[in-house]
Amino acid sequence: MKTIRMNKNYLMLLALVALGLSACRSDERTPSGGGYLAVRVAADNEVVSAASRAEGDGIPDVGDFSLSIAKENGELVSKWDKFSDYDAEATVVPVGTYTVSASYGDATTEGFDGLSYVGSTTANVAEGETTDVTIDCTINKARVSISYTDAFKSYFTSYSAYVSSSRGNKIDYTADETRAAYFTPGNLDVYLNVTRPGVSGSVALKVKTLAAEVKHEYRLTMDVDAGTSTLNIIFNDDPESTQNVEFNISDAALNAPAPTIVAHGFTSGEAMEVMEGGSVEGTLQAYLNAPSGLAGCELVTSSAALKAQGWPEKVDLMALSAEDQQKLTELGLVMKGLGSTHDKIATVEFQNVVPYLYCTGDGNEEHSFTLTATDVYGKTTETPLVLNVTSRNNGFAVTLPESVPYGSNTMSFTMNLEGDASKVKFYYYNLGAFQLFTSENVSISSEGTTHTVTLTYPDPLIDTESDVKFKAQYGSKTIEKAFKVEDPELTLSLKNGDADVWAKHVNFQVSSNTDDGWVASADNVIIQYMDNKAWKNVSFTYSTTGYVVTGLSSGQSYTFRVIGKDDQTKTSAFVDITTESELSVPNAGMEDWYYTRPSGVEYWEVWYACKDGEQAVWNTMNQLTTSEGGTSGGINRDKYRYNANSGTIRAEGKNGGYAAQIRAVGWGKGNSAVGSANAKYGTVGELYLGYYDSEAKKAVYDGIEFTSRPKSLSFDYKYTPGKGGDQYYAEIVILNKQGDVATEIGRGLLRKGDSVQEWSSTSVDIVYTEEGKKLKATNMYIVFKSGDKSDNSSFNTVPSFGNLSNGEYVGSEFFVDNIVLNYE
Repeated sequence: MKTIRMNKNYLMLLALVALGLSACRSDERTPSGGGYLAVRVAADNEVVSAASRAEGDGIPDVGDFSLSIAKENGELVSKWDKFSDYDAEATVVPVGTYTVSASYGDATTEGFDGLSYVGSTTANVAEGETTDVTIDCTINKARVSISYTDAFKSYFTSYSAYVSSSRGNKIDYTADETRAAYFTPGNLDVYLNVTRPGVSGSVALKVKTLAAEVKHEYRLTMDVDAGTSTLNIIFNDDPESTQNVEFNISDAALNAPAPTIVAHGFTSGEAMEVMEGGSVEGTLQAYLNAPSGLAGCELVTSSAALKAQGWPEKVDLMALSAEDQQKLTELGLVMKGLGSTHDKIATVEFQNVVPYLYCTGDGNEEHSFTLTATDVYGKTTETPLVLNVTSRNNGFAVTLPESVPYGSNTMSFTMNLEGDASKVKFYYYNLGAFQLFTSENVSISSEGTTHTVTLTYPDPLIDTESDVKFKAQYGSKTIEKAFKVEDPELTLSLKNGDADVWAKHVNFQVSSNTDDGWVASADNVIIQYMDNKAWKNVSFTYSTTGYVVTGLSSGQSYTFRVIGKDDQTKTSAFVDITTESELSVPNAGMEDWYYTRPSGVEYWEVWYACKDGEQAVWNTMNQLTTSEGGTSGGINRDKYRYNANSGTIRAEGKNGGYAAQIRAVGWGKGNSAVGSANAKYGTVGELYLGYYDSEAKKAVYDGIEFTSRPKSLSFDYKYTPGKGGDQYYAEIVILNKQGDVATEIGRGLLRKGDSVQEWSSTSVDIVYTEEGKKLKATNMYIVFKSGDKSDNSSFNTVPSFGNLSNGEYVGSEFFVDNIVLNYE
């Protein structure tokens, strides 16, 4: 495209005064808090076209332009209908930033007298200063002209043209019209009215559609090739332009009838009444016939209901956007023969649109659909088809309760509807969107047009802070409302938080939130838990510490509430808990063992209570009692021997498999064997959850991470005390660790010295401190010891003379198997 510049007309108001303002004004005349604007307006009739042409309309005198000054927020400060009335020296403008605008003509007027200009700029006003401002105004419309060649004029006996704009204006161009008309930006349809001998009457041809842009000129030249009976529309004087159009204007083509539209199932122009949300029997069909071939099918719709649902008000059914196509289809319109393979016949069906028509107000409501067809020659339907539908208001309304009791699963309300209540859809709000109530969760009883509806929610209503959103939909009519959930009258709570939740029981507190004199007690409340969306009563005991619910399953989530025994409308907020798991200790059956033997040593091993390659959780004193073991079993010349002896080793278990054999042993370099006990060192056998500190040479009972609180520890055992008597030792300790601070919350200890040679079972009760009952467990350790004694006088077995290589010093022996933590 080429840019064409026409004449410019400038008016510099008070130019000489502006140049000398600062010199002329004395300090006394300088305004306080304001300044001046020296404004110049420049008008330019530049347009964009395809080629140069003669100069068009002259530029109006800029003195006739209007002028306005507005704040940044758009608030008007001053306005002059004529720029020539503006006195820059007399107009004081407060300090600030402004938009200064000039315009000429009406920006919305279309036609030969529709020329208009507009321009604006920003100006900063400083105190006591004059700011120069230049406003460049340009044409803010599209310019359209139509001309005819001599060949065209000689072919037709009469002719004229008109342009139909997107604003609904029709501008007629007579045969001798040479002026250009002005239009606001948008689509412009160009029509020719022509008469030719042998053709019955004047024929209207739609020859061009322009997408008009501001400051653009469009020149259409009508030409005829009589030899081929072809009408050529030359666009912007460019015979090679792809925007040029050719038409067959033979007598046969001009005589072809305009498209017709026939109604089936209704009478065009007559209103049919349908109950709001209802449907029609049969079809509501428009049959289109264009002998010359369909080129366009305009549908104009007047319906507040459809507009609210996104239905386009005016659309060409043969040139639909993907968005409009989808929306029309969603709302029930059925079209055949209007797609890419269109020809001469098509149908448009409206019967499925009717259910989407509803009343946006309290009374009945009208909806109209107007169809107009256009053929390939631009001939349009002489009489458009009009489908009128009156929606009779069905009175659809709902009255919700202001609130429902806390924990309610149902909500009942009154609904008014003249129609089939079973077709109403009800929705609840969940996970950020409305969800449809299934039919089994909707109960309706009706009496005339009044219906009582009860909805069963999938989950109890417990949110007292937010409104409960509700939606009802009948056809395309939707009602959205909300109601509240009442605050609960009772409180069910955990005094110590999660610490009141154990593996098999929970400790609750119950209180009343009202001042009606009712006091909660063990005799007038019921505690319930949710089971498969139904509340079930649970048994409980009461003491000064609260309400204890027993018989729970470990590691399970529960939802509890309390209600009044006699007045079950009294209810509490729900309390969600998860009981502690029945955790067990690792290698509880003592089946995992392995040992190592130093290179060259044949008779002794270092035993570990875990699988080879695993990190030991159960530890022993074996690293100590084997720390001075020798590498040879022979007798040295000094008759000193090595004795390396694991105090805790693998033994045969109660029911086959393995158990732990925890022994007091003698050990160390420098033992002498003379047929009597003479070990250098003696150590009590241990099996514990912790680690062995090799530097300090002692057991560290730091235990394992453990988040449950068992009631007791049980195990199978056998015991042989050492000489002079001894007592085995079994201890369990439950801890709460916070950083480096460990608080003991529970402990169990058992010590016995009787000889037990057959496998027996025993248990250690765990006693929790009062402080411990307020804390959750984080860690736990267990310690098994063979006793207290490990001197030479307590050993039951000593090596034979000279047999320190594979002989052993052994005192008390404690066999342990099948370690179990009990939670009730």
